[in-house]
Amino acid sequence: MSDDGDGAVEPRVSKRFAEVEDELRREDGLLTLMQDQWKGMTGMAGMFIATIALAMYIRPYYDVGELHAFGASGATQVRYVAIELVAIFAFTALIIFLARWGKQYIIKYGMMAVLTLALLYSTVPLAHMFVLDFDTEAYEVTNTEQQAGDFLGTWGDDGYILAETIETTDQPVVNITAWDSSNGYVSPVWSNVHNHSIADGSSPVRMTTSSYGLTFASGYYAWTLDASTGEVTESYACWENNSEGTPVAISNMIGGCALAVTTDQAMYLFNPFEEVERFRTFSEAPGVLGPEARWRTPGFSLADGAIMRTLLTDDQLALVTPEHAGVLLLEETSQLGGLDNITVLFEHAPQADATYTSADIGVSPFEEDNASMVPENRRMILLGENNGTITGIEWDGSQSNDEAFSLQERMVLDSLVTSVTSVSITDLDESGYTDLLIADEEEVHWLYTTSLVNRASFSIPADNVATFFAIGDDETHLVTVSQSDATTVLLQSGELTQSMFPLYGIQLLLLPTLVGLFVTAVLMILLFVHSEWYVVNTTGVLLGAGVCVMLGVTFVPALAMLFMILAAIYDFWAVYKSKHMLDLADTMIGLRLPILLVAPQGADYSLIEETEQAKRSNETIISEDKKARVKPKKAKKNSEAMFMGLGDVIFPGMLVLSAMQWLDPSVAFSVAMTTLFGGLMGYLALMTYVARGKAQAGLPLLNGGAILGYLIGGLIFLGTGIFSFNISW
Repeated sequence: MSDDGDGAVEPRVSKRFAEVEDELRREDGLLTLMQDQWKGMTGMAGMFIATIALAMYIRPYYDVGELHAFGASGATQVRYVAIELVAIFAFTALIIFLARWGKQYIIKYGMMAVLTLALLYSTVPLAHMFVLDFDTEAYEVTNTEQQAGDFLGTWGDDGYILAETIETTDQPVVNITAWDSSNGYVSPVWSNVHNHSIADGSSPVRMTTSSYGLTFASGYYAWTLDASTGEVTESYACWENNSEGTPVAISNMIGGCALAVTTDQAMYLFNPFEEVERFRTFSEAPGVLGPEARWRTPGFSLADGAIMRTLLTDDQLALVTPEHAGVLLLEETSQLGGLDNITVLFEHAPQADATYTSADIGVSPFEEDNASMVPENRRMILLGENNGTITGIEWDGSQSNDEAFSLQERMVLDSLVTSVTSVSITDLDESGYTDLLIADEEEVHWLYTTSLVNRASFSIPADNVATFFAIGDDETHLVTVSQSDATTVLLQSGELTQSMFPLYGIQLLLLPTLVGLFVTAVLMILLFVHSEWYVVNTTGVLLGAGVCVMLGVTFVPALAMLFMILAAIYDFWAVYKSKHMLDLADTMIGLRLPILLVAPQGADYSLIEETEQAKRSNETIISEDKKARVKPKKAKKNSEAMFMGLGDVIFPGMLVLSAMQWLDPSVAFSVAMTTLFGGLMGYLALMTYVARGKAQAGLPLLNGGAILGYLIGGLIFLGTGIFSFNISW
């Protein structure tokens, strides 16, 4: 302490103490401000929640109607985010231009027309939600058939091939039977009996499909059948008698013919020891094979079987074993005096400690053209693993061999099942655009359109080896083939009815549609003749719900977050840098249009009075006679209100709805709730600034909170699967 001239004592206060004291005073001031405005803040939070909740309620209507702004495929394409942003910029620029030129009437009536249409996207779905039934019936097996044989592979769209080994007095034979839905699977469509081996019928029979027919190898024989009739087109022995009359393997077929591939004027025979040999065939000498070339096939061991054997072209074989998948080039000549490795055009291995369990080939679901327009040399190879991994390999035969094969990076389905038992490329609705049918040990899932939305799941037997749709003129059946044991398969099928699928397509029933039109008309008339805050809020909540769900089903969460981040950056710039967003807000408040929400602080608040008062205060009336300024009339006292742009609700709500739409249904609601909670935390943070009476950019905090809530909730409930959405440009 020190004494001054008048003897007063002045305490010395440290700088840090003063800073703390000042900080506490500011905090007390903020709390006081927020307490004073709690009614408005609470009311705005209530409308925030109500808007998103209403959007969640009407989302099933959009889901079944596939009301995506850019189609189902557009949900995963980045370019449409850019289109939406450009549309926002253009709209904002147009409004500002008209406002600065004093064309508020154009803004008002133009917006009224746009808002009328937008409001229908809420009122019509809402009216339908009270009458539509979204429950589905369970699938039931109605037909069970036990059939003798070993499952060799699928045949046609809804058939399969079995091989039954039969012991005879001379030697074992194999009965090849073809089954499909033409007779309800009660008997084979055709059958063919062929010699199986010399003495031992235990060796497996394997089938290769090609344009030449169905080619079989049984160890001792290789033969080809016409795929439609079952007639033998060629047959060869994989053995011959030596000089002593003892049967021995032909050429290098030690271990027998494990796999056979028919091409034009040649037969390629694989032995179990990773070797393949080309044999010339002769139309003038049936049954005669002339060895021509030989290669090693490292990695493609047939000891444990072959999952898929399909000839893509006359010289390209798609071969999938449990341990390896690839496309082999079947050349005509090989090195003399040595044993070269076969040329592998493309190869792919399963993940560590996993094996391939199923494969299929067909028109890719990512094709933009109708299947009838897709050339035969453009297909997708579909692979399934026992760890749940599903891989698509796109093949374009018009490209060079080095560029013809590529991984389909948009198909990310690792979290769909834990173990794949069957994969199939299909077209259930016969639209000309293919779908995927993926089975595990409990269910089969129908994945629809390029977005691969899981449209329906059905319970099936655990030991299934093939699952497909049998599509008839009047009925469609789900068919499951299970390998009961080495000699018997069990077929189970049941009719699929519309009631087993979720509603699909736009639902426009007469009465709900009329109700939606009526409610829209009433609200728009009220906006025109009496645009008080409760009319604006009611209309705004309905509008916001419709736009939330439209954007939510339009973009998968990854793109929704990208959209939100870019929109938040734009909002920050528009409020704090260019400040044109403030001008836009003033214009919209003055027009009392429902693109904002109003939260009054008191019951006596009137939006009409406030906007009229603002107009009078800004008007300067110049008398033509006196050239004098006339003071505006003093308005009656009116309590204050809080305003929030509808976009501040729509963007966080979009991510909530996107999570509901695109995530696994078992966790979608939980992640949506954490997203909503994050948005509310962002709102609370925003209110700490709004309480001070300053205009704030809402999207950085609101969007940031929602995104953080999605990431935290998604990682907790789903893991990294929240990022897997087949994104493309």
